[in-house]
Amino acid sequence: MENFLKLKNDLLSRPYLSSYDMEHLNKFIQLLNKALVDHNYQLDFYDYFILGVRYYFRKDWTTSLIYAEKTIELNPNYPRAYNLKALILRELKRYNQALEFVEKAIELNSNLSFLWDNKANILADLGFYKEALECEDKALELENDNIFALTNKASILRKMAKFEEALELLEKALSIKPKRISALHEKAICLIDLKRYQEAIKTLDEILEIEPKDYAAYYNKACAYSLLNDKLNAINNLKKAIELNPDYKFLAMDDKDLDNIKNEEEFKNLIK
Repeated sequence: MENFLKLKNDLLSRPYLSSYDMEHLNKFIQLLNKALVDHNYQLDFYDYFILGVRYYFRKDWTTSLIYAEKTIELNPNYPRAYNLKALILRELKRYNQALEFVEKAIELNSNLSFLWDNKANILADLGFYKEALECEDKALELENDNIFALTNKASILRKMAKFEEALELLEKALSIKPKRISALHEKAICLIDLKRYQEAIKTLDEILEIEPKDYAAYYNKACAYSLLNDKLNAINNLKKAIELNPDYKFLAMDDKDLDNIKNEEEFKNLIK
């Protein structure tokens, strides 16, 4: 029981939980089950919240939503529960509802950096880039080394074709956490947009050193090589991407970055 309570307090004390915490979240489930059996433990709203987060990172949106709503039912003034529900609704592409719930979380506590970052992401999904940037600025005002906000702000700037500004933020994020895969992906895409293809390939190779089965990295390498008119490397990387994720054959069909290889027989065979 002591180990369970210690882990629970540790998880709740973190400014925010991420997929990097899955090992601890899975351990929480094991210890919770033991506490229920051995000590007739009664769950409180914190337990339901942690369970909701765990199932969120497992992409089980239905179960996560049930636990988020149970948390809100038990404590209607807990901002992180509204934020969790907003995150789930965003995954379900119910953006207006997601915005409503993250705003409720901010109303309860406007001093949490990650709430402003999440609101920015939802606004960006809705195409409100200016308002999204304002929210990211608020997030970074509260926590200037928030790597999520730095990366997400860079993503918004990239969508606005402000590539150099985006790269500057990504370098800052990577100086804090050099192996942050989402930041490396954003950096690679920015470099491709800037026609700095060799640098993009080098960045994508960094990702593959960390995660050898990252199909998006292989796909973007294929795009970069195609834009360099290096057809052999483009096709080889596209093949790896499709082997790891067959859905990429449909994306490849209409991707203009791959125009240089679309007449190749190997390409036609890959997208059959």
